[in-house]
Order: sequence, then C-alpha cells, then structure tokens
Amino acid sequence: SRAGFQAHRNLAAGVSSQSFGHFHNSMASVTMKAALKQPVCVLSGRKTSSGSARARAIALAKPGSQGPNMLSFRHTQCPVRISAASPGRSSSRKTTTPYAAAATSETAAEKPEMDLAATLKLTVVNFYLNVFGGFEAGIKFLVDTMFPTKIKSIFAGLFASYKEQVTISMDGDAAKASSKTAAIFREMIRAYAGQLIGVPYQFPNYHTAIREGPIDYFKLGNDYVGTLINYDRSLLGNPHLWAQIEQQIAAKENVVLFANHQSEADAAFIPLLTQAAHPGLGEKVVYIAGDRVVSDLMSKPFSMGRNLLCINSKKHMAADDSKTKSKKMRQNMQTLKEMQKLMQEGGHIIWIAPSGGRDRRQADGTLFPDNFDPASVELMKKFAEKKGAKPTHFYPLAMATYDTMPPPTSVGGDLGEERVVTYCGCGLGLSEEVDITENGLWYTTMDEDVDSRTEGEIRAKYIYGKVMEQYAKIGDCMDNDREAFLPEGCVRPVKAWP
Repeated sequence: SRAGFQAHRNLAAGVSSQSFGHFHNSMASVTMKAALKQPVCVLSGRKTSSGSARARAIALAKPGSQGPNMLSFRHTQCPVRISAASPGRSSSRKTTTPYAAAATSETAAEKPEMDLAATLKLTVVNFYLNVFGGFEAGIKFLVDTMFPTKIKSIFAGLFASYKEQVTISMDGDAAKASSKTAAIFREMIRAYAGQLIGVPYQFPNYHTAIREGPIDYFKLGNDYVGTLINYDRSLLGNPHLWAQIEQQIAAKENVVLFANHQSEADAAFIPLLTQAAHPGLGEKVVYIAGDRVVSDLMSKPFSMGRNLLCINSKKHMAADDSKTKSKKMRQNMQTLKEMQKLMQEGGHIIWIAPSGGRDRRQADGTLFPDNFDPASVELMKKFAEKKGAKPTHFYPLAMATYDTMPPPTSVGGDLGEERVVTYCGCGLGLSEEVDITENGLWYTTMDEDVDSRTEGEIRAKYIYGKVMEQYAKIGDCMDNDREAFLPEGCVRPVKAWP
C-alpha cells in the first residue's frame, strides 16, 4: 500500500540526515520499490525462495549477477567460506562461520539476522555508493551522514592524508588523485557500512581470508596499501630466500617468520612486494594478530582479508582487570590449539612478531626493531617440536614499513587511533634460515651449563640480531629525504598489484 511503502521509506531515511533531500526522493524510492516488489535476501538483495533463514543468509549476490546492482548490497559479515574446507585444509576439519564466538572457533553459530530497517539502510547506502561513491563529495557526504562522531573525525583526517600522499605519487595531479582516492574509499565505506549498520563481524580464533563473495577483502587491503608504496625506493633483502620458502611450503613443510612489527598494514607487504616474483605466496601467510586489529572498526575490514591466528597481546592485557585477563588467556589457549593443527597439517607460513607489538620511535627520532620476547620464540619452537608437527623452518625477517602508517606514540589507549599515511618506500629483509636446535650457530655463542631460560634468551637475542642486520640495510628506504640507493644483497621489488 502507499502508506506501507511510505513507512519503509521512512525507515530507509534513518541512514541519512535532513539534507539527503532530492537524492532520497528521486533515487532511494526507486530502490525501495524494487526491493519491496519481491522477497529478497536481507543481505544481498537477491531474489529468494522459501527456505531457512540460514539458507537465505548465505545466498550471496556476486558482482555481475542478474538484477539491479543497487539491490545487491554486499553485507560484509556474510560467511564466504561456502565450501566445506578452505584450500590446503583437511576436509575433516570443521568449517567455522564468521559468527562463531572468538573463544569457540570450532563451534558454528547462527548469524544474527538484521531487522528490516537495517536491511533497507544498507540497500540505500550501497545504491548511493554505486552512483556517487566515485566522487570525493559523495564519499564525504556519506561519512558525515553515517559514521559516529569520533570515527567521522578519524576517517576525515585519514581521507585528507591519503589524498595528499596519492597526489604526491601522481606527480601533483590533484584531479586524478581525488578520483583514485574516492574509488578506494568507496569500497572501504562499503565494508564499514556492514559493521556500523549490520551485524559486526566476530573473528574466530583461526580466521581465513575472505576472498570469495561480494567483497574480496584481500584485494581491498592490497589496493589501499599498495597505492602508498613507492616501488622505486622499496627493497627486498636476500630475495632468493623467498624461492626457498616457496619450495619448503610446496613440500608441505612449515615456515615461521620471526619479524619486527612497525605498521598497522604489515600484513599487506609480503603479498605486495613478492607477488611479481612469487605469485600467490603472500596469500598463504598466516599472521599471529593482536586484539587491536580484530576489534578496531578502522582495522577490521583489512584484517578480514588476511589469514589470522587471533591472540590477545600481553602489552594490552597489562591494564586489564583479572576477569578480563582470564577470559583473554582462555581465548589465547584456543588459538594455540588452532596453531598446533596448522603445524600438523604442514604447508603453512606463520608470521609472528616476538616483540608483542609495533616498534616506536625513540625520543630522539631514531627507529629500531623492538627487542624480541624469548617466550614467543620458545613457543614457536615448542609447537614445531610437538609430536605430529611437520618439519618447520625458521627465518628472521626485518620489516621497514613504519612510515607508511605510523602507530601512535604510546602503547594501549582507546580503540580508534588517529591515522596518517605516507607515500614512501618499504622494505623486507630475510635472513638465512636459523637452526634453532643445539646444532645451530646460535648455540656456539652460549656458555656451558646455562639453564633453559637463559638458553631461550640467547636464542631470541641471536634471531633478533639477524633481524637487526637486515634492518640496517633496508631501514633508510622509508626516508623520502634520503637519496635512494641499492644495498648489497637487495633488489627493487616489481609492482604487480594494480
């Protein structure tokens, strides 16, 4: 009825401010009429048949499917792992939906359904993005309309910073930079809308990258970060070792990368800098990720595009009360069980930052990798030596990525940190494989009759020293004020991502 349709239009209008005006009257009404004309999936806008709510929830609308694109708002939390098992995983493993509680990654949970108002809002937002999202003014309007006040401020600052740096990368072409920035941020907002209006995504203990379905989150992150990389300054140290790692993974053996951690975007750099020489290798990395990257709204869409083992960081747990800390410790134990299964399956690359967090600049402006926690190194050694684990290889990895997306100066604090970005060079420096047993070179640096704790400290210090050796070669690639040079043993990575 006319009255019923007007009521639905009023619900949809909740996404907008009074100034939505002519857009809502002339275009949103078309969307609503089409949406109400026939039953549609509450997530995708696709026609649905009578069936369970769960069956309808996974009826994803894919790009290029029949029907108006404006009705296919791609809800970001919809499970995309439709197959029984992800590539390279045993089919005997239980499939985990994204809505499983983080502490119970083996237990599938029904996705909470959105109400009609949220569904219609998402439909309108998606239509608006399809029509106006390629323009800077359209992006800014939707941010002002949809985002909470704090996030709105952060996002506006990030947009300005990003556009400025893209303009630099495009030799001052402001119009081209504005168009490029708007196109990237349009897809970011599409992902954020699902978190703000729909049902927020809950990460399981072991999360596999969401690649299929409406949004390829892996591509989303690569597009965003890759645009900020100056490949003419970037470096790969000991590039031949990536080929060695590739062979070890193909043999169903495991690789552990002991790396320093500098940027919120660190999970994007291995795929971006190695793709040309080793296609697909970077997609296989599993990152041991702290709670910030899976709980901060600004980080979540990018985290959804990576393989993650979700761990609560010791640094951030320091200020928690005993109850919260106990809960997080239980979650960590569940994650360790998932990691043990990966080590037993073989063929995995696991990235871990033994420092427990991102590196910070010192008061005098100097920047070096933070010291490694021996407990983190010993943990990986322990899992590699467990019964049933496939052979595991350990590599120190230096990362020079700080200036791309610098962290805040202090550790901890509220979620939703301010973001700034820089167009600059980035670097990855692999060191030769380290034998962490008593047959390794590190053992020759140790005095006789030391206890196991001291032995672990010496092992971690040795690995950290190898990271520092590589960092000394690649660290200056980020400094735009320095002349770019090619250190011995390094090459320039080739840009492979559009």
